[in-house]
Amino acid sequence: MKDLTTLKSERDKSLLYATAELFEKLSPFLEFKKVPAQTRLDLFKDGTSYCYFVRNGWFSIHHSADPVLLGTLQLPGIIGIGGAIPESAGLYIESKVESELAISTVPEMHALINELDLWEMLSKHIFRMTGSIFTKGVLLTGSTSYEIIRFHLIELMNEPEEIRHTTVAVNYVQQKTRLSRSTIMKMLAQLKQGGYITLENGILKEVRKLPLKY
Repeated sequence: MKDLTTLKSERDKSLLYATAELFEKLSPFLEFKKVPAQTRLDLFKDGTSYCYFVRNGWFSIHHSADPVLLGTLQLPGIIGIGGAIPESAGLYIESKVESELAISTVPEMHALINELDLWEMLSKHIFRMTGSIFTKGVLLTGSTSYEIIRFHLIELMNEPEEIRHTTVAVNYVQQKTRLSRSTIMKMLAQLKQGGYITLENGILKEVRKLPLKY
């Protein structure tokens, strides 16, 4: 019998595959273009909901009313396609390097999904995104400073190499939390001294087995 960890891993891979497959099915109907670094794209603008399909590059996700970094888009990346994000959320994405993406309105994509009968794939994609948002929300509201830092160190190690190798660890954690820079630096220094992580010029190179409690 498979244990819960194995089942969760298989479920996560299945959901990730559903996103990739949805991207592949919709790509022939999209027009991809390159955008320069620091290009900002809103998920809701002038009364219209937009969705974005990122094929290459690196995009960060932000909240316009609050400079907290919400996350980065995994490739192939899809954001906004569920159409459930209200204008008041003020979400936008920003390219960190030259990137390639396609843009569509949510109504146009829903019509295409209906035509191609891709609702099951879409529901799995939305389930994955909702689960990720819920996990981060619970973490930020009900955890200790160390548990928040631990989570984001693991998350940083799971980022693509181009992100990990160019992102200072303390900046990454600070941008995604409300923790003070001094608190983050103190804990990173202690984790490095204890041999739990490897930092070179502030760049996270390795995460070993981090203790559950500080």
